[in-house]
Amino acid sequence: MTRALAARGACVALHCQTSLAAAETLAAELRASGGTVEVFSADLRRASEADALFEAIQRRFGALHVLVNNAAIFERRPFLELTDADWERTLAVNLTAPFWCARRAAALMVAQGQGKIINLACVGGARPWAAYVHYNVSKAGLIMLTESMAKALSPTVQVNAIAPGRVDFSEAVDAGRDGRVTPDDIVQALLYLLGADAVTGETLFVDAGYRLGLTPDRVARQA
Repeated sequence: MTRALAARGACVALHCQTSLAAAETLAAELRASGGTVEVFSADLRRASEADALFEAIQRRFGALHVLVNNAAIFERRPFLELTDADWERTLAVNLTAPFWCARRAAALMVAQGQGKIINLACVGGARPWAAYVHYNVSKAGLIMLTESMAKALSPTVQVNAIAPGRVDFSEAVDAGRDGRVTPDDIVQALLYLLGADAVTGETLFVDAGYRLGLTPDRVARQA
């Protein structure tokens, strides 16, 4: 997503927490190709750091037109083994942090008269997995947060979500045809939503039909 946005001329504020070296490497690569990318580090589990992040972005760029809420954790825990710490950590990163970031971003966007917020949800928020109860709940909450913010911020700010299915990062993937999703499918969904001014409060499922029960095996049998 960062590459696609930078390639289209966006000035990108790239957030990271622990992967600073990887973020700096990517930023350097994109700058070498003429992109404008700055790296910002913050622990989004802390409201004070989220606030400081957006203050730093505003100082550097002066405006904020798009927020992509992409930070998340995905940990398997059978329900009877799920601890309070597991629950609180997952909701803090997957739901509370996007709320904090969206609230700060929305204030800037409303002041400037326009903006778009894109939340990265997941098909698990609509079709739950048994061993990921905490994750499912966090993503279902993010979908409802998307709808609620869209209503609260209309018509100035459009708020939408992308809910990927199983993303395959290998190169030998026939996207959609075999029931899997590629990173480029997510990028294309993002670019669509950024250009769709009449779309708000929607969750775009990019899952090759997984939510409808089309697993890779069933897709192959129906082909």
